[in-house]
Amino acid sequence: MNIKTKEIYSEVYQVLNLLGNDYIDKLPTSLINMLKEKREINYNPQYTDDIPLNEQNIKKETMSIIVLLYLNYWCKDENEKLEVKNILKNNEDKYQAELREKYNPDNLFKDRIRINNTINETSNITEMIEYKESIFKRFLNKIKSIFVRK
Repeated sequence: MNIKTKEIYSEVYQVLNLLGNDYIDKLPTSLINMLKEKREINYNPQYTDDIPLNEQNIKKETMSIIVLLYLNYWCKDENEKLEVKNILKNNEDKYQAELREKYNPDNLFKDRIRINNTINETSNITEMIEYKESIFKRFLNKIKSIFVRK
């Protein structure tokens, strides 16, 4: 397991400790034990309950795990679950719209067409350059021709 994953487990464990036993008791003990065992022991992030989590230095993956825990274990009823799912769906839709705008398939090849046009324009300008052998090269060729004779 890599260090980043262990740090994420440490952050989730710290957030759970910050939330208290009411939230921890609703989670399966196997999950709590797994977080304890697989977390990075030397990494101890400090969070305060005065500041919202999204304003503190917390990894995106940690927030994702906390949202999943909230959705699966801490939601009080189905309406609350639907509300969380709608928020997640809206976030995903916004993300996909940003990706579509950034990597629009209609615009992907416009740069390539522009590059091809500039290559065609520059290729019309090129002219033939006469190649002249250097004096040294001609001298070597003359010597070679003397030894190669039959």
